[in-house]
Amino acid sequence: MKIKKCVGAIIHNNEGRIFLMTSPKWKGWIIPGGEIESDETEEQSLKREILEELGIEIEDITRVGEKIKKAERDFYDSNVEFHFIDFFARAKQTNITPNEEISDYGWFTIDEALQLNLLDTTKELIEKFRDFNKD
Repeated sequence: MKIKKCVGAIIHNNEGRIFLMTSPKWKGWIIPGGEIESDETEEQSLKREILEELGIEIEDITRVGEKIKKAERDFYDSNVEFHFIDFFARAKQTNITPNEEISDYGWFTIDEALQLNLLDTTKELIEKFRDFNKD
């Protein structure tokens, strides 16, 4: 089984909305991100992936955890195991220019996001973000 080490982030804007997307590779709504290149740090990979996929820059980046997930039925290639490194980050701008990896996307409140058909790992991370931001 192949192991892909990937970064991803809950990206939020100044209105408290979070960015979610769908992709032809995944069955459900996900956060943006991608594979870590061998010559990059986790944070460098995250910034590059967000710029490539969304055309925006991010700041206030916080590493919030990691987990292993077998692709199973969620990913187009079921012979992959993912090592996800999760972050929270703030968008410097919110005008997205999606690349070909994005089918649909939007900025959602936490309540709106939790109504979507989310990947289990995405749902867990959104709940973590909600709890992290309770004052």
